[in-house]
Amino acid sequence: MNGSIKYWKKQAKMNLSGHWGSAIAGVLAVGAVTFIGNILSIQLFPGSTLWPMVAGQVFVFVFSLIAMVFRAGYSYMLLNMARDREVSLGNLLYLFHNGPDRVLVAGFILSLLNTVAQLPFYYVSFIVKAGNTEAEQIAWIELCLVMLLVGVVLEVILTSPFMLTFCLLADSPEMGGIEALKTSARLMRGHILKYWLMMLSFIPLAILSLFSMYIGLLWLFPYIYMSETVFYMELIGTEPQNNTFYSEA
Repeated sequence: MNGSIKYWKKQAKMNLSGHWGSAIAGVLAVGAVTFIGNILSIQLFPGSTLWPMVAGQVFVFVFSLIAMVFRAGYSYMLLNMARDREVSLGNLLYLFHNGPDRVLVAGFILSLLNTVAQLPFYYVSFIVKAGNTEAEQIAWIELCLVMLLVGVVLEVILTSPFMLTFCLLADSPEMGGIEALKTSARLMRGHILKYWLMMLSFIPLAILSLFSMYIGLLWLFPYIYMSETVFYMELIGTEPQNNTFYSEA
């Protein structure tokens, strides 16, 4: 792997040139599916007792699998941009017509990993009592925040080896979900640290996005996802066609 973070990010911006509208619309569409799932969960399973909370989480889990099919379609869209192929919002539906079961299988396992990573937070949120005094409630909130952070770290550790899964499924219609997970883990072996460093390099832009009332995230997310796509294409040994910056790495 010869590229650098500077190369991957510059290449990502070049690939997005002329396609920012489609890339942003795709992010909004995928995000809307997830948002609708959360809203429906609240509407269908109101209440704060154990049953509606569990039922709501199960509903969100199932709905997230559908959202992952759209997310895999977004990977297909970004690959088309990187390879100078035809791009449209219809790309988001590509995996619905090309083995959606493959995405559901892989997505189910990824969702399970996400759920396992969040178990400490769920335990504190649903099982541990907040207490009656102000001091006890503040301590409970602090514990929730710590467990949420722990969950995020665990999720990154557990899922990073599989970050190439959606690109592989979009790129290889014959590849099954389990095979895509295994192939991703194999390709990422020895490259996870580089991937983490690339993700960390976006933190300054994420902070700046907060000062734009989060509007900057509409550009940041496509930039991140395209950088991941460039990273994927180098790992599998195919460079994007617009590789002017490769010699600068």
